[in-house]
Amino acid sequence: MSGSGLGRILIVDDEQTVRDVLAEYFTEQGYAVATAESGRDALKVLESFRPDLVLLDIRMPGIDGVETLRRLREVAPAVSVIMVTANEDVALARDTLKIGALDYVSKPFDFAYLEQSVMAGLVNAGARRAGRAATQDPVPALAQVTFRAVRGMEIAARGSTGVRLEDATLRVAREAAAGHTEAARAALAEVDLLLAVAADLGDLTGADLAQVQGAMTAAREALGG
Repeated sequence: MSGSGLGRILIVDDEQTVRDVLAEYFTEQGYAVATAESGRDALKVLESFRPDLVLLDIRMPGIDGVETLRRLREVAPAVSVIMVTANEDVALARDTLKIGALDYVSKPFDFAYLEQSVMAGLVNAGARRAGRAATQDPVPALAQVTFRAVRGMEIAARGSTGVRLEDATLRVAREAAAGHTEAARAALAEVDLLLAVAADLGDLTGADLAQVQGAMTAAREALGG
């Protein structure tokens, strides 16, 4: 266990090299970090470390990542969980979003994207620590809904409009959390524009589009826009 400040991250992976790389990276960024080599160990560490966010490998011997996620949701429903997966398990990773994972990331890691996802998870954790469930707090909820919608995009769309939508919604959450209401409104206007572009291009459609639009409306009202 090490680090302090920005948030508390529990890394769960049966490969020591993965644990070491992730622990070193996030410790250097200023996070408090603990590690566990199995789902069973993770549930034990959870009691003493009390993380804000868990990076959880899907494929592990014994209690795998999916079952560990189910148990985490029962004993620590406020903790954000990001699944870690190999490319061949992306379909399984998407399914974990339905049982409570916030996001998923693939190995080898894109560290810029990984930290972006972690920060979105910590925004939600921070809202819960303040006594506001993410589903009841419109600004962090917008980030969460957008991240889930972008995960369902086609790869090409995700790499263009999807990434920009995530960046903009995360900026809304950061500015709002810092009390910078005007800056949050400006970022929200960018989300609105990007959402219109994604809809026109067919990158985001149906229920996913409707959910993000609904979250946008709620966030705008919360910011007084």
